[in-house]
Amino acid sequence: MPDEPLTDDTSADPIIDAQAVITGPTVTDLPDGYSYGVTRYADLILRDALPDAWDALVKTLTDFHIELQELQTGGGGRTRHVTRFDATLNTHGWAKKNIRIAKTIDGQQVYEVRGHEIDMFTLGPDGTYPGAAVEMEWNNKDPFFDRDLINYQALHREGVLAAGVIVTRGDRLQALLKDAILGKDGSRIVSKYGESTTHWRKLLPRVALGGGGECPLLLIGIEPERINDLRRLEEVAEFVRDAREFLDQKQYQAVGMTRAEAQQRLRNVQEAAIQAIPPLPRERD
Repeated sequence: MPDEPLTDDTSADPIIDAQAVITGPTVTDLPDGYSYGVTRYADLILRDALPDAWDALVKTLTDFHIELQELQTGGGGRTRHVTRFDATLNTHGWAKKNIRIAKTIDGQQVYEVRGHEIDMFTLGPDGTYPGAAVEMEWNNKDPFFDRDLINYQALHREGVLAAGVIVTRGDRLQALLKDAILGKDGSRIVSKYGESTTHWRKLLPRVALGGGGECPLLLIGIEPERINDLRRLEEVAEFVRDAREFLDQKQYQAVGMTRAEAQQRLRNVQEAAIQAIPPLPRERD
């Protein structure tokens, strides 16, 4: 039987391109600790048409782990673990690439489109196009997905890309991080991994609605199993959730507390959560 789509049934929605339905991978020996989504047989294209690139990607995914304290460390999309992920690919011949596309007629350039910058790119066999691209969107604003998908669509159309890969936070990991990894915004305590940032549930709808065009896509969601000291992360998340439910479900009334006291209790728990997972010290230049 074919893989079940990872998206909701959209057969009655004429807006959604049926060919862009996201399925599970056909390749079966992928590393554990990730969610996977595929369009247009991207996994088979990468494995069979670009075997060196595929082997490097699988090895990088297999070796990749995130230290618990790295989750608290700032750095936008280029955190230490993202840099480490890219560096591993780099040892296998992948590199940052700015691709310039120009059109010529009878040897005369007619126009040039803007450059397309890709975080990690590798050429196909024998150093020829099309190649493969990887973008990791760890914790950027979710419109960064739109940028990546537009780039992939354009580069595939021009024969630059055989397939594109996007790596982000998986759904189960996001559920943990939004509660456990907190920070301060002035006097407010907020999640460092909010719903409006790049994660699995922000990526899938964009692709299901045709994002990326006809470019085959391999979508990878990093899940909790890739976090070192996972049990501690789970305990902190549960600690914060219990305190929030105590407030939101008005459980404080059963023990004679006021709402203000329950709010302060939640803040105390959140403060403790911040202390429980401190950030790594900043690296010196």
